[in-house]
Amino acid sequence: MNRTAMRLRVGIILVAILGLTMGAGNVFGDEQFIEPRTPPPNPMNVTADALILRPVGLVMVPVMGLVYAISYPFAKAAGNEQETYQSLLGDTIDYTFHRPMGRGAPFE
Repeated sequence: MNRTAMRLRVGIILVAILGLTMGAGNVFGDEQFIEPRTPPPNPMNVTADALILRPVGLVMVPVMGLVYAISYPFAKAAGNEQETYQSLLGDTIDYTFHRPMGRGAPFE
């Protein structure tokens, strides 16, 4: 083979290798671990949450604490005090204090 044909083959091989390696850049990226962005909540949902739902939650935490205290002996006898705590008091605390503003069951 002559030099021109050999250079052409080497050039084609280099372009092919370069194209394959440049195209594979996103295969090893962290895009699969990025959480999808959620749109910001509706301002009316945030207002309703701040003025109505959070104060109701603040009132319901001690009420559910009292209900849990009354039901604790029965839950202890049945052996499910953890489930009773979570369903009566834990979910109320999570809904009131750990939920993002304007998000949650009434809004979705």
